[in-house]
Amino acid sequence: MSYSGLGVYQQQPPKRPSRAPLWIALAVVAVLVVGAGVTAIVVLNSGDGRAAEPTSTSTTSSAAEPDWQAVEDEKAGLTYELPPSWEAGGAGSSGRVKLSTTYVSRPFQCQGRSMIQAQAMAGSIVHEDPEQVATELVKRIAAGGYTVNNAPPEIGEPRVETGDGEVVRLSVEVTPKSANACYAPKATVSAVAMRNGSEVAVFVLNVAEGGPHVAEGPSDDDVERILGSVRQS
Repeated sequence: MSYSGLGVYQQQPPKRPSRAPLWIALAVVAVLVVGAGVTAIVVLNSGDGRAAEPTSTSTTSSAAEPDWQAVEDEKAGLTYELPPSWEAGGAGSSGRVKLSTTYVSRPFQCQGRSMIQAQAMAGSIVHEDPEQVATELVKRIAAGGYTVNNAPPEIGEPRVETGDGEVVRLSVEVTPKSANACYAPKATVSAVAMRNGSEVAVFVLNVAEGGPHVAEGPSDDDVERILGSVRQS
């Protein structure tokens, strides 16, 4: 499974990644190891990145609602739930955070390209501060993912919605400076991070909001359910 082009989502045999930037229409794709971080639009952003093999582990649990899938990320030590139409991607990294599972929302067609509206991912890092890990990760994803035509997006200040030092949930609002008929006008990148021994386990949800294809992504209720389902496994 690979992702390329202006929002192109393709299923094809693995191939040597191009050095040129690849774009996903305002929806994060974290299938590759990227030096500058996992990106919402940019899949490859620097020459020091290397492809990562799909090593995600997920299982469907009977504890989940029948119409949703439960994902158990044993490497990150997290479980979470996603809509049934979401598809598994590969492992990778964003900065120093190792991403062990990634999922993308149902692909759709726009201007002859297959695109996505949202992505979920989970990973871990040896660290002692969940809020710092979550803050750095959402900013990195927002900046790399929504930079269009070399114009970085406007990124709001992180909003800490819950946090007690052990578990934190926060989000940032993102506004790209370029758009077209396939692009959403804004996005929200959210994270749930928690201590797990000597590591911090972190889950990130990146959602393109509004635009002509908003129905292909999660609803507000879906977003709350996804984020609310994140827990230690």
